[in-house]
Amino acid sequence: MSTFESFAVDHGSGLPVWIQVKNRIAYLIGSGAYAAGDRLPTVRALAVDLDISYNTVNRAYMDLEREGYISTRKGRGTFVAERHEVGADRAADSPVELVIDDMIRACLSAGLTEDDILPMVGARLERRKYL
Repeated sequence: MSTFESFAVDHGSGLPVWIQVKNRIAYLIGSGAYAAGDRLPTVRALAVDLDISYNTVNRAYMDLEREGYISTRKGRGTFVAERHEVGADRAADSPVELVIDDMIRACLSAGLTEDDILPMVGARLERRKYL
């Protein structure tokens, strides 16, 4: 039985599907369900299994590779990266912390400074009180 068979994306969660897939794979790697060197499903196979777009899975895989969780070998497949390639602190991150990391990265890419991010988050939290 595939580790991904028990994983279903939640289209109503408000969390983008590619982030759900990325977080699930990062969690499986961090928890030891996948060990260094283990082969992951192909992008196409996982997209079919989860009934989602190829591009969605591809985006998750690209982000995981950029963060050092996985490595792709042309013509051979996608594999869990060796432990020394994955930062020890990253392996212990919760799915929520991974989403926060993505948010920070998006803010910095949009031109915000680190000093801009916290007040923005605080303002959004304050706004939620009135919704």
